[in-house]
Amino acid sequence: MIVEPHQVSLRQARAPLVLAIDIGTSGLRAFVFDAGAHLVRGCVAHDDRPVGTTSPGEATVDPDERTRATFGAIDRVLRSAGRRASDIAAVSVSTFWHSVLGIDDRGKPTTPVLTWADTRASAAAAALRRDLDQVAVHARTGCMLHASYLPAKLAYLRAAHADAFRASVGWMSLGEYIALRVFGERRASHGMASATGLYAQRAKSWDRPMLAAVRVDERTLSPIADEAHTSMRPAFRRRWPALAGAKWYPAIGDGACSNLGCGAVTPGTAALMVGTSGALRVVLETDDPPNVPGGWTYRVDERRAIAGGALSNAGNVLSWLGRTFPKLDLRSVVSRASSGGDPIALPLLAGDRSPTWDDGARAAIAGIGLGTSPDEIAGAMVEGVAYRYAMLWALVDAAVPGIERSIGTGGWAIANPWLLQLLADALDRPVVASNAGEGSARGAAIWGLERLGALRDIGAAPAYLGRTYRPRPEVVARFQAGARRQRELERALSGVPRA
Repeated sequence: MIVEPHQVSLRQARAPLVLAIDIGTSGLRAFVFDAGAHLVRGCVAHDDRPVGTTSPGEATVDPDERTRATFGAIDRVLRSAGRRASDIAAVSVSTFWHSVLGIDDRGKPTTPVLTWADTRASAAAAALRRDLDQVAVHARTGCMLHASYLPAKLAYLRAAHADAFRASVGWMSLGEYIALRVFGERRASHGMASATGLYAQRAKSWDRPMLAAVRVDERTLSPIADEAHTSMRPAFRRRWPALAGAKWYPAIGDGACSNLGCGAVTPGTAALMVGTSGALRVVLETDDPPNVPGGWTYRVDERRAIAGGALSNAGNVLSWLGRTFPKLDLRSVVSRASSGGDPIALPLLAGDRSPTWDDGARAAIAGIGLGTSPDEIAGAMVEGVAYRYAMLWALVDAAVPGIERSIGTGGWAIANPWLLQLLADALDRPVVASNAGEGSARGAAIWGLERLGALRDIGAAPAYLGRTYRPRPEVVARFQAGARRQRELERALSGVPRA
């Protein structure tokens, strides 16, 4: 578990306090932060659970189990806070983007939560691409027609789970469902709605042409607003009396929270995230957000856009290598010298998002011979991930020029600093390590503190930065050659039929 290094004791913590909840696809963490966005020592709870993968392409979460786990984490944190729990003025929530579940007329789930990683909607996405102008859809919604997003997910559910679809009177994210349980009312933040593929980025409302295309009534979606819930149901007021007067803000996207948590909150600073997946993101205060061909545009909130691109393959590739070659030391593997004829890898184990958005893409390794070692295969896969980050940088930099620095963040980057050196070499630009620890949870707390008025704006919280990793010229040249070989491999495989 990564722990925020800049901590204060309960005695030192300055009010108002914020209870920050970070709900990931497999991890759940709850923290208390003080008015200066410092973690309050000892006020931490976590409850991890693997994603459900019972059928090919499935990546789901049980909504009621995750809701119970969230409530249990809140219980534990409030007990840890003791008398200081009464100083908690807000609950701020970070959850994963692109999730959806259905509810019936009693508010009960009709489906599990389909996460961003669920690829069963690939065929539905392909059908939408045949029927709609993807360029126009992307320009309006900021999202591609891809299995990650709700248009394809809802089309898939209509076809594959017709009974559940007919029983559903509402569609929402996991964060919205948890708030529904506590308050009895539905609300989607602009940040969460903006990453569905059903939201018009400039109108800041549900996109009616897209709703018509997927035959979804706008009334089945939550009203969009960033305002806090304030009146808990009686059972929860009894359970959490310390929170009875607190503002509970609607969940915002974990990617946006990560930017806020590490300090990447201006157009000149990008967050370079290495988690299970990967991303490069830039925050801009604008009503006219940029279009990022090959990438995406969402919102942090009603005032701020966040533009960038996402990789489906980052830390999950390293996890796969660890399972497949358990005796390898990945750090030493990637420091090897290249002869120029080493294997070259296309590390698309989980399909592809930016730049191709090919949800059916699969990994490939070329150049293997009888003498190829596991070290060389692993090294090719790790470097292959770095090359994808370089492609991501190129498309974001073209759409949002003027990025002066990148802050490396995410669990894999913080735990493995050598990855940041690798990315500096691949991008041929310096990368600064974030020392902010729990970035998404801290970002949610910062957003809540700004809305409370405890921080004048999201940039007022200190950005804890560490070492700067600078590109090494001899490695940059090798990586540029490797990236060209990867592109050649991808082009060669583009016409190969898939099973």
